Amino acid sequence: MRFRTVFFDIDYCLLDTPTSERRIIRELYAQQGQVVGDEVGDTYREINRKLWVYLDRGEITRERLYVMRFESLFKIYPFFKPAQEVAPWFLDQLAAAHDVQEGAEHLLDRMKNDGVRIFTASNGIGSVMNGRVAAAGLSRYLTGWFAADDVGAMKPSYEYFDRIFRASGETDLSRTLMVGDNPVTDVNGAVDYGMTGALFGARWQEASKAAYVARTMRELEDKLFMDEREE
Repeated sequence: MRFRTVFFDIDYCLLDTPTSERRIIRELYAQQGQVVGDEVGDTYREINRKLWVYLDRGEITRERLYVMRFESLFKIYPFFKPAQEVAPWFLDQLAAAHDVQEGAEHLLDRMKNDGVRIFTASNGIGSVMNGRVAAAGLSRYLTGWFAADDVGAMKPSYEYFDRIFRASGETDLSRTLMVGDNPVTDVNGAVDYGMTGALFGARWQEASKAAYVARTMRELEDKLFMDEREE
């Protein structure tokens, strides 16, 4: 593979966050004796996705997003507790979740065997995100971890990507790849800094500056290593 250093986002990328969210939503509604299907979790995810657009634009705060997504969900699927009470409970449950994205371990293993240095790069809280990655059994593939609270900046800022690039020890931007599910914070932020971007998953449909677009880890692996064969 032509890249020597690869940064991966965590949620919706290395970790199968939708599976975790659906399970937690089912557990939530079980508190009021209600059995719900995946449609409730899928509705939550669509609400959450739209709110993250506002967060990326700086129009709402992260703390407000955490509550708003349940305020909106409970208007469609009523719940007996207020959103303000559910929000921190949900975050605690999500922090303990570590469902691995299908195909992620195979890709990471192949990259590591190819001599690629692999880092995580998230906008989350380092202790929480790193703990989830470790619980998922992915730490053995990683060279290091970067999270917004440790970096002192957030994606998609220039400062974030500048700090993680310099801290990684890499010296050649053309050999550096950022993989993430968000076209703005992950891909465009990385590309604007000078890295190559790969957009992963089906959560977003917005245009991005990605050199690679893949819905599955297997598809991403094929595209990255196909480039190597064509060189």
